[in-house]
Amino acid sequence: MVLTPDLNPVRAADPLSPLLLAQTPKPHPTPRRSSTGNYSQLSDFRLDSDQEIPEVQGVRHVNLSVNAAEWRQPVFKEKILAILKRLHTPAWSSNHLTPSSIHLQKVSGALTNAVFFVSFNPAPNPTSPSMSPLLTPTVPPSDPNHPPPFPSTDYPPTLLLRIYGPSSDALISRTEELRILHVLFTEYGLGPKVYGTFDNGRVEQFFPSRALTADELRVPKISASIAKRMRELHSVDLRLLGYEHSEPMVWDCLTKWTPAAAAVLEKLAAISAVWANFARAFDMPTARAQISQYKRYVSAQSSGVVFAHNDTQYGNLLKLDAPRNGPDHHQYIVIDFEYAAPSARGYDIANHFHEWRANYHHPTLSHSLQPHFPYPSLEQRKAFYRSYLDLDDGPGVEALEREVRIWSPASSVFWAMWGLVQAEEQVENLIDGITATDFDYLSYALERMEMFRKEAKELGAIV
Repeated sequence: MVLTPDLNPVRAADPLSPLLLAQTPKPHPTPRRSSTGNYSQLSDFRLDSDQEIPEVQGVRHVNLSVNAAEWRQPVFKEKILAILKRLHTPAWSSNHLTPSSIHLQKVSGALTNAVFFVSFNPAPNPTSPSMSPLLTPTVPPSDPNHPPPFPSTDYPPTLLLRIYGPSSDALISRTEELRILHVLFTEYGLGPKVYGTFDNGRVEQFFPSRALTADELRVPKISASIAKRMRELHSVDLRLLGYEHSEPMVWDCLTKWTPAAAAVLEKLAAISAVWANFARAFDMPTARAQISQYKRYVSAQSSGVVFAHNDTQYGNLLKLDAPRNGPDHHQYIVIDFEYAAPSARGYDIANHFHEWRANYHHPTLSHSLQPHFPYPSLEQRKAFYRSYLDLDDGPGVEALEREVRIWSPASSVFWAMWGLVQAEEQVENLIDGITATDFDYLSYALERMEMFRKEAKELGAIV
């Protein structure tokens, strides 16, 4: 991703947040297991430190890291409160707050990172951390016999705590993600405010809302609203985000991710004959050749780029609790801009259509797109295009359908390589004899590669 030049340069003498420093873009590193193994010690989180917190353009940073695997342990709340206080997070810096003041819920269905709701607990006794499906935080009731130190109108707001996944450094430039979030929030009022960052995560504004469910994507009114919101995002000025002459991000990501994905497959194949067969089924040498073939096919078609979200799955689409001023479709917002970048509009829409089939909360088949919901019908797709284009049927609708079909295989191969890179920790666990996993990235990657091959062959893009 290209750096954003529109942000005002900062003098070297100024205190800086590392994630907002202007710097030369560098390739994503190969995923490393140490990203989950080296964390700050509890003593590093002491609250009596007089250390000045660096800040630039309103985003503070603390040199602390936390282990998401500790989230059910009491020490986790202690560390999170220390981070919030160090960052001077609004309403969370009060001396009245203790670790017991935190009500913690882990968001289910998050695939790249560990995501948590941090809410205020008004009761005198600590609450146990719990899971929260579909981005719906709950706040415990207060105890009238032991009221909290401030009225309910002054409760600290619920926050979103994001701890970066163990392999996400190989997938995402956090510097660029933060810059994009900053520009979208300040210039367009899109996305959350970032209250601060720490070494392996950040603290964000939470919008009182709920995530859409998987089957809501096909509700006509909701689908039309998503289309209109997508068109608005596609209208963001790429130059303001620092992009001048950009090609669709999928090609750059595939170039960077494929070596890391191949390394994961090589490690997997060495475990056993069964996993060697899996690696042969994926067939990385053939995949590389097919990607090159498919890219030549797509490049021969006329297709410009827009600023796209590239991950509009149901968990990243929220319905606000309170309606906003403006058109009805503004009650729906998109979150999680980790993969946002220049793309063809057909790619972004095609990716969304694939997500119609997903159910990331299924108890056993969360990794598969096959058994849950159907791909949108032609009439459902055309209804989406009409809302996106604000047109009746005509050449524009047909042209967009053609563009979506051309780009549809790209979405599958993108997530196939993503799945392999994300599977690095899963493979390490298999080496250690651990087969249990929250999400089967390996099966997901193979299924998406098979989808890519099927669609690309139907187009005549590969042989």
